[in-house]
Amino acid sequence: MRSLPARLLPLVASAVVLAAPTARADNVDASARSTARKLGQEAVKLYEAGSYAAALEKFNTADSLVPAPTLGLYAARCLVRLGRLVEASERYLEVTRMQLDRAALPVMRKAQSDAVSEREKVLPTIPTLDVRLEGPRGDGTTVTVDDRPLLPGLLGEKRPIDPGKHVAVARRADTSVRQEVILAPGGAAQIVLLMPALPPAPVATTPPLRVAGWVGVGVGAAGAVLAAVSGAITLAVEQSLLVDCTGGHTRCPATASGRIATYDLTGKLTTVGLITGVAGLGFGIPAVVLSPKAAYAYPDGSPAPAPKVMIAPWITWGGAGVRGSF
Repeated sequence: MRSLPARLLPLVASAVVLAAPTARADNVDASARSTARKLGQEAVKLYEAGSYAAALEKFNTADSLVPAPTLGLYAARCLVRLGRLVEASERYLEVTRMQLDRAALPVMRKAQSDAVSEREKVLPTIPTLDVRLEGPRGDGTTVTVDDRPLLPGLLGEKRPIDPGKHVAVARRADTSVRQEVILAPGGAAQIVLLMPALPPAPVATTPPLRVAGWVGVGVGAAGAVLAAVSGAITLAVEQSLLVDCTGGHTRCPATASGRIATYDLTGKLTTVGLITGVAGLGFGIPAVVLSPKAAYAYPDGSPAPAPKVMIAPWITWGGAGVRGSF
């Protein structure tokens, strides 16, 4: 757009909001219309002065009060000057799709016509960028372009983007890959983000204290069984000896010598079993309870964090449940 003579600026700015082209604007009160006209005048002056960012803000505010093709057209022109070509093409398209009533001024219809022709000139100058992700992705891999998330469906697709420098980054839990490219108007580029091999998975091992604890539990349980069995035998032998040894254990018949030997042996075994059971269980149970179930380390022996536990509910038409990874 050529610069306007200073004497024409107020006229053009006023024409920007002279008529309400949409049903939404029919109910706009006089105060809002007056404010929109004032903003339009200020915006045109800023545009002619080259202050496109400030002009865009005022054009957008005026357009929110009284939607008009002229306001949208000027906003699109500001976006072009600012190098925001993708957004400009969409703004031009919005202008062409605005519904005008029969009473709309010719300047409104001309704005739509200009939007069509100017958009056709802008479209070939919009660069395209194709971002691809290769290599092992792992869990939770994300891709951003200029710090904005790139949807998975857009990977490997040519997408319109503004001219200038662009940075693509792929992030994984253990690493990130970064590449940048500078696009000229109408240019095309491809960025391939190659992810390195995934780190080796940690190996789970049982801590030595836990192993010793289970050994203690086993030994203690065996001692308890020994004490119980030998104790039962001792009690049974003792009952039979009480019948035959009427004068006490020192005065037993010769036929009871074998039972007396058994009684002495099982008594000792009961004592050994009790001591073993108490010692084994006394050490083993606390060791098992207090020690972690597993310790994780990489193949090179360096310690690794325990895998995260992830639990997520799911609901479908056929039912519901919980899924997770451990």
